[in-house]
Amino acid sequence: MNERIPRLLLPAHYDLPGIDDDSRTLYAHLASMGPLPLEQIDTAALRTLLAAGLAVVHAGSVDIVPPAGPLQEIADQHTQRAVAAQLAIDDLMAIWRTARGQEVGVEVLSGPAASREFDAHIAQARREILALSIGPRAGMTIEPAHGLLDALDRGVSVQVVYHSRLFENESALAVTTECVAAGEQARVLPRVPVNLVIADDCATLNVSYDNDEPIHLAFMRSRRLVASWRAVFQTFWQLALPFDPGSALESVRHPAPEEHRELVRLLSLGITDRAIARELGVSERTVGRRVTALQEHLGVDTRFQLGLQLAMQGWV
Repeated sequence: MNERIPRLLLPAHYDLPGIDDDSRTLYAHLASMGPLPLEQIDTAALRTLLAAGLAVVHAGSVDIVPPAGPLQEIADQHTQRAVAAQLAIDDLMAIWRTARGQEVGVEVLSGPAASREFDAHIAQARREILALSIGPRAGMTIEPAHGLLDALDRGVSVQVVYHSRLFENESALAVTTECVAAGEQARVLPRVPVNLVIADDCATLNVSYDNDEPIHLAFMRSRRLVASWRAVFQTFWQLALPFDPGSALESVRHPAPEEHRELVRLLSLGITDRAIARELGVSERTVGRRVTALQEHLGVDTRFQLGLQLAMQGWV
């Protein structure tokens, strides 16, 4: 089979689980030869492509699909895991050193003591409160953090990046809307890896994992650690989109509008405007106008923001 594949399409080495050299060779072969009968295909490599969403079987034949859509989902999952792991390195090392008697400005508290200390930091904040929020544990009442509205009332700058799935709960939507009305600046991302709060010179990280265990909070006062977490927050803040209670509620209740569904489907595959134009039977200029109309509908300015908003709306 290899001698019939163009030289540039011969396999390269991947360290990506599920996409090995054999499956890449088969993908290149199908790209070159077109759909082939199922009985002619190596089953092991085919199973790999099917599992990754890179191939489809229809009417007894096998064909490939554009790779951007299926592989972007895999890439996003690995990126989020890598980000979460990187975020944890310094702080968990600090916790480990503290447990071994080395003072590095980290204190871990559990249960009611952790809650009291956290409330005190909110109450004492005078300049800023920055937060990444996945939301509370399952079954917990959703309400503004204790003392947050008072902090806003006394002029503390509050910025929060929320995980978009939080707004599947209408109580969370109502609470966030209340906080925004009081002066909170809120943004939303499809994925937020941790619950983090920075109140002036102290960063608090929720290191609890299971809903049935006590709350464990790591309080970090080391300037280096707080500066690192502040930089992490700023990165997520720049990526996030402004919170819009109207569109957030609409995304929970409604699918993509009919006039945009086919365009959204094609954009999610990661293919070019030329390929989209060919699929829709229109010009590239018309595709550009439709993308612009979709951006205006969602209130975003760039293709990157459009991708984030489509994910948050649950349309892709």
